Amino acid sequence: MSASYVALLLADGRLPTGAHTQSAGLEPALRHGMTLAEVPHYLTARLQTITEVEAAAAVLARHQWLTAPDRTAALAEVDQAWRVRTLSDALRDSSDLLGRSYARLATALWPVGLDPSRTYCRAVVIGATAAAGGLDGPSVARLIGYDDVQTVVSAALKLSPFDPIDGVRWSLAAEPQVARLVARVGGLTRVADMPAYSAPQMEQWAQLHRTAERRLYRA
Repeated sequence: MSASYVALLLADGRLPTGAHTQSAGLEPALRHGMTLAEVPHYLTARLQTITEVEAAAAVLARHQWLTAPDRTAALAEVDQAWRVRTLSDALRDSSDLLGRSYARLATALWPVGLDPSRTYCRAVVIGATAAAGGLDGPSVARLIGYDDVQTVVSAALKLSPFDPIDGVRWSLAAEPQVARLVARVGGLTRVADMPAYSAPQMEQWAQLHRTAERRLYRA
């Protein structure tokens, strides 16, 4: 199977990983006053902060999977580096939930020997899966960026229905930001070089969303 085909497969929102339960923080953002017209700016802010850190973690996990003599220890190092850069425990818990689902999927499809006794964040599992599927670093970073954009747009259509063509426009408009993300982190090989950007307002919204009533998405 070609690496490009694997990339398309992993970017499919219909994967049985629980991604349909996520809005990439959009539901709490709209609940706390952000307007639908501001979604393109929201995408830019995420791609420059939360998503870039996650993309870097996935790229590094891929590199460690291919090169480290002790994969378990190497992936644990990447996972820990991502955690200390992600202050919101709500975001960490959500990523862990998705990580477990992705690990189950990856183990069923490829010989991805992830330690079943360990919990890895979503980015680490995707990185290891991408390595098994033959993806290179830039492709992994692009996958993470694209997935984030599509998660937000898909959630927006359910939370505040609008003309779907506008969602496609938002996705196209976000491409330069995704490209810049790929250029910044697609070639990372050292865990110490993982960026440490944060988005305090988004993290606060995520914390508040954990106890919100009548929510459509988990996060």
